[in-house]
Amino acid sequence: MSFEKDLEVTASNYHTNILSGWENLYSIMRMELFKRFSMFFTGEKVLELGCGDGEMTSHIVEYFKDVTVVDGSKTMLEECQVRLNQYQNINYELSTFEDYNPEKNFDTIIMSHILEHLDEPVDFLRQVKEWLNPNGRIIIAVPNAGSLHRRVAVKMGLLKSCDALNEQDLLLGHRRVYYPETLQEDCKLAGYKTAFLGGLMLKPLTNRQIEKDWSPEMIKGFIDLGDDLPELSAEIYIILER
Repeated sequence: MSFEKDLEVTASNYHTNILSGWENLYSIMRMELFKRFSMFFTGEKVLELGCGDGEMTSHIVEYFKDVTVVDGSKTMLEECQVRLNQYQNINYELSTFEDYNPEKNFDTIIMSHILEHLDEPVDFLRQVKEWLNPNGRIIIAVPNAGSLHRRVAVKMGLLKSCDALNEQDLLLGHRRVYYPETLQEDCKLAGYKTAFLGGLMLKPLTNRQIEKDWSPEMIKGFIDLGDDLPELSAEIYIILER
């Protein structure tokens, strides 16, 4: 199966097998991740690599005058366009990330849940650096291999190791999950310096269990706890500079 077809398979499962049963939690987590990203935004031109269904894009578009969105899935890109058709400041590009060749550079580049999908993440990070303006920033988020819920899964015998790929990872097309240390090492190898490393949400249960049983106050509390304990959080994010 080609990479493009693989992307479309993932897209076809996105709202059914992947998000079904925890849609509200997903929206809350994307908004909270965006809030943390936004503290590091710079300039007027932003590139978002991987728009998905446009959940993150719907927040990004309010902050930048010039927005470029790239996705390798025609299905996802079209869904994002329909969702955000009232905005005139978005340029949509259908391309795999490795084949993308922008005609301009950017002040902020956002890669939310992209690196774990790529065969050669370090090579791609080196490529992306050529698209960044001198004082620009790259903002990356990935699943955390050392998260609390993965550690529990190992103790329960559901995962052989914290960095093993689970059923959801395979459904999403993940090639790997990152520890904070391995994420920082890949970024260092690509020639970046880390300006900040943070985490989002301590998650002791599955997404669907949290959606079903937790109050909004509990969800917010565990999301904010990720700020204090990024090494145990469900997601980690990193801010990179040249």
